[in-house]
Formats: sequence, C-alpha cells, structure tokens
Amino acid sequence: MFKQHRAALTICVLLGILVFHMVIAWQDIAVLSRSDYLYDDSFYAFKIAQNIAAGRGITFDGVHSTTGFQPLYVFLLVPAFMISGENLVLPIHIALSLLALFTCFTAYFIYRISRLYVGWTASIAAAAIWAFSPIVTRQTVNGLETAIASFMITACVFYYLTRLRNLKNPPGRRFFVLGLLLGLTVLTRIDGTFLALVLLLDYLLLLRKRGGQLRATLRLFLLPLGVLMLYGPWLIFNLIETGSPLQDSGMATRFLSLAYAAYFGYGIENLAASGPDASFLWDQVVHSVSVMKVVPPIHVLFRSIDKLGILLGSRGNFRLAGNVFGLFVFIGAGFAVFRWRKNTEKIRRSEIHFLLLFSGLLLVSYSLYIFGAFFFLRYYYPIFLIACIYCAFFLQDAFDWYQRRSSLVRRAAIIAATGYAVIFLSFSFSRAFKLQPVCPFYDIAKWAKENTLEDETIGVFQCGTIGYFSNRTIINLDGKVNRSALYALKDGSITEYIKQEGIDVILDHSKILKIFFGISLDKMGEFYPSDLCDSLTNSSGWIACRRTPLEENIAPEK
Repeated sequence: MFKQHRAALTICVLLGILVFHMVIAWQDIAVLSRSDYLYDDSFYAFKIAQNIAAGRGITFDGVHSTTGFQPLYVFLLVPAFMISGENLVLPIHIALSLLALFTCFTAYFIYRISRLYVGWTASIAAAAIWAFSPIVTRQTVNGLETAIASFMITACVFYYLTRLRNLKNPPGRRFFVLGLLLGLTVLTRIDGTFLALVLLLDYLLLLRKRGGQLRATLRLFLLPLGVLMLYGPWLIFNLIETGSPLQDSGMATRFLSLAYAAYFGYGIENLAASGPDASFLWDQVVHSVSVMKVVPPIHVLFRSIDKLGILLGSRGNFRLAGNVFGLFVFIGAGFAVFRWRKNTEKIRRSEIHFLLLFSGLLLVSYSLYIFGAFFFLRYYYPIFLIACIYCAFFLQDAFDWYQRRSSLVRRAAIIAATGYAVIFLSFSFSRAFKLQPVCPFYDIAKWAKENTLEDETIGVFQCGTIGYFSNRTIINLDGKVNRSALYALKDGSITEYIKQEGIDVILDHSKILKIFFGISLDKMGEFYPSDLCDSLTNSSGWIACRRTPLEENIAPEK
C-alpha cells in the first residue's frame, strides 16, 4: 500500500517545499531587506534588469556599462520589470517566486539523482533536508542567481548520469544537449565552468576504462561546442568590455576581499596593494572549512552545540568541541565512502564522485583566488546540495543498519531521529520568518531620497539597495558594477575619479570610508553638514559627506 502511494507522497513533499518557500518570498520587502534575506548585491541585479527593461542598456547607474552580474538570471528578470512599470516591489516578489520554484525543482532532482542509487525513503528525506534546511531557507530569497544555479547543476548531473554515463554508445546529440545545459549553467554562474570541466574529465576516464574508440572520443567534443554556443556570445562581450573572462563583480570581489582584510579580521591593511600573504590565505582556508558546518544534514548539530555553549556561558569551549566533532564527522564520512568500494551493491555510488572534485575546485578557487569570505555561504551552495545527495547514501546505510538491530536499539534510534527532526524544523522555521533587523541599506535608501536633492549625484561603495530605492543617481564606488571606479581604487586615484564624475555627496559606512580615504570618523565629524548627516550617524555608523570639504580634509593618496 505504501509503495503504491509513493508518487503521491513525493508530489506532496514537493508541493510543501514550494508553498514554504513561496510564503517566505512574499514577506514584506522591508522585512526581507532589513533582516538580511536580500543581499545588497541582489539590488545590483534588480537595478540592471530594470534599466535593460527601460531601454537604458546594460548598466546599474544609467551612466556606466557593466558586466558585474550573472547574465541568465538578470535576463530572466527583465520581463518582470517590463510588466511592473513603476512598481519597485512587484518585480522583486516575482523574482523571489521564480527562485522558490527553482528550489523546488532542485529538490526534485536531488531526489531523482539519489533514487538512482538508494531507496525512496532515503532519497525523499535527503531532498526534504536540503529544501527545509536553514541555509537553503536563507539563500532561496537572497535575490540572486543562487537557486537557479543549483537547479542547473542538478539538471546537468541528472542528464549526464541517465542519458550518457551509463550507456556504452550514446548518440552524439546527447553530448550536444548536455553542452547546451552546461552553457546555461555557466551563464547562470561562471563557476559552472568547473562542472563542465569535471564532467569532461569523468567521461574521458570512463572511456579509457572501457577502452573507448576514437569515434566515441570525437563525439565528446560536441559537449564543449554546446557550451560555447550558449556561453560564447557573453564571453566575447565580457572580454571586449573588461579584457578578462572574469566579470566586473568577480574582479572587484577579489580586490575588495584584500582591501577589507583588516576590517573583517582576515589580515593586515594594504593587502589590496601588496597582494595576499600566507596569513591571509590561511585565514581564507580556515573560514572555508568552517562554512562547511552549515551543510544541511549537520548544520543543526553545530548550531545546537553553539547555542548550548552560549546558554552555559562557555561558547569558546563548546565551539572547540564542535570543531573536534566536525573533524570526526568528516573522517567518519570519508571512511564510509571508502568502504562502499568493497560492497558490490554500493560501489555504483562512486559514479558521482566527480561531484567531490567539483566541490574541491570551488573550495580552492574561492579560498585561494577570488576570496570573498563574506560571500562563502552562497558561493558554496552547490557543495551543500551535493552533500545532501551523499546524505541520501548515508541515510540508506542507516536504514539498513536499523533493520538489523534489536527492538530496544530501534526505539532509541527513533527517539534520536525524532529529536533531530524537531530541532531541525524549529531552526528552519525560525530562520524562515526572522524579523530582527540587521541591515541598514533599506532605511539609508529612504534617508537618501528624503535628504538629498533630485539633481545630486551620490557616490556609494555599497550601493545596491540605495541605487534601487532612492530615486537618485547613485554611482558605484567599489567597482562591482562600475569598472572605472575599480581601476581608480586600484591605482589610488579614487579622489580624482570622484571629481571627474561630478559626485556631490559621498555616502557609506564610516569604516569603509576610512579604508579608502584614510579619514577617521572624528575627522569627518568636523566638516560634514549636520543637516545632511545627523540622522545617519546616530544609528548606523553611516556617514554622508559633501565632496568639497571631503577633498580638503582627505588623507594624501599613496
């Protein structure tokens, strides 16, 4: 009876996932912005899509062209802005609804991929753990391409496993179709290139193992052809615009990670000029490893340890205990994966080990080159979904172990699983409807609209939300969507750049202005007009300064 209703139960789980994330997506925009659901970077994508829809070109500020966005997501948003007119809120809800839909589809593919190797219960449980986990609950409504990228990754993996890898002589068109899917994946996020390379390598190794013929090898070249057919035009455009395969945002993130090193406690000052040192690289690696604590199946365990430490007033000791626990979990998981090789029923699971290489490439690239420790949670989103596929394997092993145990051990296992589920769901729902304001961007955008003149040009480093909601000309100064500003920051001519742009007001957090202009908050307090700035500095640490007095008091540029 239960088996006969599996399809219906699967649909119910997927509908539950969709409804849950749709409810989150349609929360009040002010709540989503203030509570750090929507990133400031999300509004770069919204504003660029809005400008494209209005016929102003591929630009954030209406002045400078940019490649500082992930193209597929932004292009998908353009119709939402075309039908929304002057409404600034509706297209955001449409965007978040789209992300919720892709989250549901990703859960489905996690289920289908897992189902190739393990039973229904373990597969659907792994998909649910992923979709309802606090990290996915948080990232689904981040207003960026994260959810679409996860869908494309799982779609490519499922197609590869079912239509190519397990066939001895697949037709050439399937390689081409996979290439097109991978092309869309790279258009969604440029790090999808790693997945394309990993799949190519995996199939080449498989051909070698099978003693593949030349004809089969030649068909494989249809895969990169498909990738280039969809990604090639954007790559050419980006190379012409920037002179690099990296988009504006990627180049800026690397630079800003070094510039902000001291601010975030990851190194000494002036790393942007001298380049990363060994200490900085080590801190990035350590932080990368620590982010793995939010892998959905084990996130609640580490979070519980941390909360218990706070409750008992011994957070440091409990954090150390959590780190030791995490090390044993990692070693235990590796040992379990190694043992699958000795089991004829489980050895097929090794077919997806190329996903481990993909995860490793993401960790290495973001730890040792792009950096961006403040964005690691969404950069490593593919690793979290890959972990859930492996979670299905571990769950199946746990179910098999459970069947062999005594009734007493079974009852204990059921109690433990119930406790885990209760804690998991409580964390998930508390994260989904978090109301605590932590980000000032939304309110600062309102302040800028009410306290500056319509014809004034405002320069802001963290300018996404402000540029979207303030109805002012906002010039990006950190380079993410304005490469001219990035070049000025790199060669130390940002003050001259501000003059050239005719910027009237400089607006940002005092610590950010200190990094790039070398002026302390006390010094700024001597010359910014009180009628412009008092309402900012009292609550948020943000400062607005007129350009002329700022130029007169700025520290000499190096």
